[in-house]
Amino acid sequence: MAEIDFSNISKLYAGKPAVNTLNLQVASGELVCLLGPSGCGKTTSLRMLAGFLTPDAGDITLDGRSLLPLGPEARPTAMVFQRYTLWPHMNVFHNVAFGLKLRRVSKADVARRVGQALELVGLPGMEGRSPSQLSGGQQQRVALARALVLEPQVLLLDEPLSSLDAKLRVSLRGEIKAIVRELGITTVFVTHDQEEAMAVADRIAVMFGGELHQADAPGTLYARPATREVADFIGTMNFLPASATGTHLHAGPLAFELAGEPISGPLEVAIRPEDIYFAPSGIPAEVISESDLGHYREMQLRVAGLDAPLLTFVPRGEGSAAAVQVRRAVVYAGGQLVGEAVPVPRLVSR
Repeated sequence: MAEIDFSNISKLYAGKPAVNTLNLQVASGELVCLLGPSGCGKTTSLRMLAGFLTPDAGDITLDGRSLLPLGPEARPTAMVFQRYTLWPHMNVFHNVAFGLKLRRVSKADVARRVGQALELVGLPGMEGRSPSQLSGGQQQRVALARALVLEPQVLLLDEPLSSLDAKLRVSLRGEIKAIVRELGITTVFVTHDQEEAMAVADRIAVMFGGELHQADAPGTLYARPATREVADFIGTMNFLPASATGTHLHAGPLAFELAGEPISGPLEVAIRPEDIYFAPSGIPAEVISESDLGHYREMQLRVAGLDAPLLTFVPRGEGSAAAVQVRRAVVYAGGQLVGEAVPVPRLVSR
């Protein structure tokens, strides 16, 4: 078991909250990503879990036991940092073995565990190499092996892939996910890269301004963002001002039926670009710009009655027409999700 509980955690810098009343649970064996823009509090939260920072309020527990009385060296955690922080004068073996030697593990166990850790990260036989002889991806694998060799209950990853090139990031994030699954280790992964979080996480905790806005599985987060900020940060979204009468909702020429309780007042309809598609029976639209992005085309559409263009993604090979329809949308009131909306019966003019 390795269940983490952030309970009403707050941290102030110069009297201002870097983390404000964070409540978040991480189940045993779960991989949770803390996601958000720079300065949102995600790394501060991770460093409090690791013991490098002390909260000003609240508690962090592991399996019901508070971690706050324990220093970083006494916590059953291991951390992989953004920079590899390998000792340049030590070879791979001694870099990976460093923490075990501090714990006075026997030489035989050190050799066995270092070999297993390097095998796990795909670097068998690399023990004698120096960090300068390794690529960036290999150095980060050594840093990961150095954390895993300690056999921690909780693995902490602080933007471990951000210094690597894009193709290597994709490859290594898949390897990290596979290793974590194989070991069944509870993992907290900090990133500002939404695609990275969507690819690796069981759940994503999205933070803005030190506050947690939503913690959900990637698919739920994408389909039903709990706040407008989450909707704007995760993926790409079209936002349209709207009004409702009961459950009937209008955004310019677009008519919808709101699933849920009747609502009134100023609203916003949010539509994913992939949920806008061409159909002869839809509302007239004009393509005002187009970009070929390889496997799909990105188009800006002008629709009469809407102040801003609509962005749509068109799969490669599909043609275009002068009219569009919408599959689904979500609706926000005061920045909070109030429900989903579907066209009635399709996009029609008012």
